[in-house]
Amino acid sequence: MSEQQLLPIRIKKVLGPMNAGTAVLLGNDEKTFVMFIGIYEGNALLRELNGETPPRPMTHDLLSNVLAGFELKIKRIVISDIVDNTFCATLTLEQACASPDGEWNGRRNLVQIDARPSDCLVLALKEQVEIFA
Repeated sequence: MSEQQLLPIRIKKVLGPMNAGTAVLLGNDEKTFVMFIGIYEGNALLRELNGETPPRPMTHDLLSNVLAGFELKIKRIVISDIVDNTFCATLTLEQACASPDGEWNGRRNLVQIDARPSDCLVLALKEQVEIFA
């Protein structure tokens, strides 16, 4: 997918969670689409939207702490495809490369990871990263 085709989107509304899951309305000012995610993922998304901190770290907190520990940043989150009626996402991580003396040498490592969009949405809120589709 080319950069020109990517459009920034935002979480417009979360409906649920209910027994059947959670509906997330995503889009921009021109278009809106709905993505259905699981109950637990919906709860995690609502916790982030509401600024709630659980008493113990949850899975998304763990991942966020691991990223920070290795000085990795989420460069971009893209809702990238629909395969068999299932949304797919790509999580792009960036790490600044250090020279032997520990200083940044001007280079960066980038890695793209296939990810569940529901996890990416929670991480986008947690790390304050823009979401694209």
